[in-house]
Amino acid sequence: MSKKDKKKAAERGTYALYMTAGLILGIGLGAILNSLLITTILGIVAGAGTAYFFSHQKRTDRH
Repeated sequence: MSKKDKKKAAERGTYALYMTAGLILGIGLGAILNSLLITTILGIVAGAGTAYFFSHQKRTDRH
């Protein structure tokens, strides 16, 4: 597996992790706020946004 393939696989894993966390958070908030569908969708969208933010940060050299 090349470096490029490993990076893409890691990115997909990051998206899956954060979207799953958003799903769980959305279900939890939906039970509290009595609007399960809306909070679940918002949780998944927030998780995808967080994953995009962390996987597309500019990396600076610290030499």
